[in-house]
Amino acid sequence: MTAILPPRPAGLIRLIGSLIYDWLVLLGVLMLLGFLAVAVNKWLTGADAIAPGNPLFIIWNLLIIYFYFAGFWVTKSQTVGMRAWRIHLASTNDRPLGWMHATLRLLTAIPAWGLAGMGVFWRYTNRDRIGWQDQASWTQVYYRPK
Repeated sequence: MTAILPPRPAGLIRLIGSLIYDWLVLLGVLMLLGFLAVAVNKWLTGADAIAPGNPLFIIWNLLIIYFYFAGFWVTKSQTVGMRAWRIHLASTNDRPLGWMHATLRLLTAIPAWGLAGMGVFWRYTNRDRIGWQDQASWTQVYYRPK
């Protein structure tokens, strides 16, 4: 008989590896959908390129980033990069992951990673080993071995 071990929080190397993997995949998605946006712009305006700083194009790209991360978190509890690094996102408040969890996590992850990773390193100061984005969204990233 095998004992069921409790899930353990994902380590920092796995989180960084997953993030790099996801951004590489997302870069490809942004390029493909960017070609689509340029084609639609050409059809509507006749211009060969989208003007720098175009607010609609910025919103388009932000929506793609949001739906990439939030969509995967809500539907599969892991992104492509998380799957490759065998980490899983779970709710800590006994509710299924929803769009509110995903939105709060994504909005808090921006300063958590952006301030020299301070919000991510925060996980080493508390006993639950959770960072800012986990605290704000009532989630935690776990490692799932094979």
